[in-house]
Amino acid sequence: MTVDLFDSPTVISLKVRLDRPVDRERPCCRNICIIAAGKGPHAGELHCADCGQHRGWLSKPTAHWIEHIATRFGAPSTPIVVRKSHTYEEEAPSAET
Repeated sequence: MTVDLFDSPTVISLKVRLDRPVDRERPCCRNICIIAAGKGPHAGELHCADCGQHRGWLSKPTAHWIEHIATRFGAPSTPIVVRKSHTYEEEAPSAET
């Protein structure tokens, strides 16, 4: 785990294991990714640890949760498992009111 300029923990360079439905259907190498700096609304970008291919984005809420856990218990020694892909459609309010 690394820290930023203000000694705040950051998820950059941590490893995660992808176990989302899409990762089971179309795996990439071992499905282990390294978190790189994010762009726009994303806290991080996920790159395959073996081949470097882009595998997805890390949301800010997920990154904050990982930072909180790592601050409290220390950096994980094994990759954190990411099981669900969050999409904006899930946040949309129901049209039925």
